[in-house]
Amino acid sequence: MTDMNEKYMSAALREAIKGAGRVSPNPLVGALVVKKGNVIGKGYHRLYGQAHAEVNAIASCFENPAGSDLYVNLEPCSHHGKTPPCTDMIIKHKFKRVFIGTVDPSPHSAGKGIEILKKAGIDVFTGICEEKCRVLNAPFFHYLKHGTPLIILKAAVSLDGSLATDSGDSKWITNEKSRKSAHKLRNLYDAVLVGKNTVLKDDLELTARYRHGRNPVRIVAEKDLSLPLDRKIFNNSAASIIITSENISASVETFYNGKGISLVKVSEKAGYLDLEQAFKIIGTKGIRSIMVEGGGTIHNYLLKNRLAQRLNLFIAPKLIGSGKKFFFGSGFEKISDCIDFDIISSKNFDNDIFIDASIRYPD
Repeated sequence: MTDMNEKYMSAALREAIKGAGRVSPNPLVGALVVKKGNVIGKGYHRLYGQAHAEVNAIASCFENPAGSDLYVNLEPCSHHGKTPPCTDMIIKHKFKRVFIGTVDPSPHSAGKGIEILKKAGIDVFTGICEEKCRVLNAPFFHYLKHGTPLIILKAAVSLDGSLATDSGDSKWITNEKSRKSAHKLRNLYDAVLVGKNTVLKDDLELTARYRHGRNPVRIVAEKDLSLPLDRKIFNNSAASIIITSENISASVETFYNGKGISLVKVSEKAGYLDLEQAFKIIGTKGIRSIMVEGGGTIHNYLLKNRLAQRLNLFIAPKLIGSGKKFFFGSGFEKISDCIDFDIISSKNFDNDIFIDASIRYPD
């Protein structure tokens, strides 16, 4: 029975991921309706503010779902928000059992939906593929706990950890499949962050650029506001934010706002913009995840200050030599001080290796 529960929950997770890039700040949720061993309906949360996964799954059923089992990766909602409570719909259609991946820790949920279903006489089981369910919605869980976006470092490197050669040449370290996959990653996260030098060197647009893609918010960290505004990152393809110094005047901020660019003004620490402060401010804007596509200096800053939580790394089977490294700057004196990574998953893209990992800092 456990194997079948995991099979159906895995199918619900495959449904959930279909909503990537369209439901934030809500979590990704998928649902499966199973009756007498047959899947009779499935659905996912398609768009923020629209019907939840359970509602869409029930609507898709080709026979009466009464007496069925419902598989959903996150606890069904029990409150009135932009849509009615999913618990009401589940009770109305007389489901026999509900299998839940993980409890929703939101203040308005936190087990309330489970309790309502149980009081209605429905058998409820939790913790089905729980770790996979939590990984899928890592930005959601991270924000509820910390009030800041999940920070993901993304890079394409050689086997010896180089982002580019000594001359700055980086096109292309990885192959075409890896690059297409990297663009798809932008669709998964709410925003993409780069430093000033990356914009000057590459003039990036930072859009998803693939079919059905959703462009993330573009964020640049630069304290002196010297970047030319004709750079692609400031076009109208998506919203743009600049993290800059708190010393910038109100008139200058008004000028940038008039160009459609929001400023997040923060203090400085040892000559660097205080990105911890910036992330707290950006979190209030509904941004739950930021993928950092910067260079070795910003990676070093984020890791040394324990501000990053995830790594998305493409590794090409080639050697560059000294080059410009992924982690540039002073390292660690002792192995015990080093940062570890727990691999969540890995893929092979025509000999390139993609690694998705969580970051584990030393105690």
